[in-house]
Amino acid sequence: MKRIINPARENEIAAEVGAQLSIKWLGPQAPVDSLSGGNQQKLLIARWLLAKSKFMIFDEPTRGIDVGAKKEVYSLLNRLAEEGKAILFISSELPELFGITDRILVMRRGRLVGNLSTGETTQEEVMHLAAVEAN
Repeated sequence: MKRIINPARENEIAAEVGAQLSIKWLGPQAPVDSLSGGNQQKLLIARWLLAKSKFMIFDEPTRGIDVGAKKEVYSLLNRLAEEGKAILFISSELPELFGITDRILVMRRGRLVGNLSTGETTQEEVMHLAAVEAN
């Protein structure tokens, strides 16, 4: 009986993507929970890359990871955007949003209250929209 998934090919692809994203691991068979937080995040991004997704949602992708891993994640997200991928980046860290996004959509109580260009707004304006009820 022929296998649907070729384990050797699966390991080869995992090793290639792991090297591409600089994932520090013992190999494709390493349990995910044995990886650092940053390497776990990169592994999740690798899954999206392998799926050849055109639209990706990242919800707090840098929470709980060290500064070096954050820089690697930012670099990877920038590369994906340059390749034409659409990215929805959700973060509660304003400096992070201003550093990596083109636009900031501000939500308050489940409603969109602002659609701002990062180059034409300030952190104060974002906070005001997020916190102050319209009259």
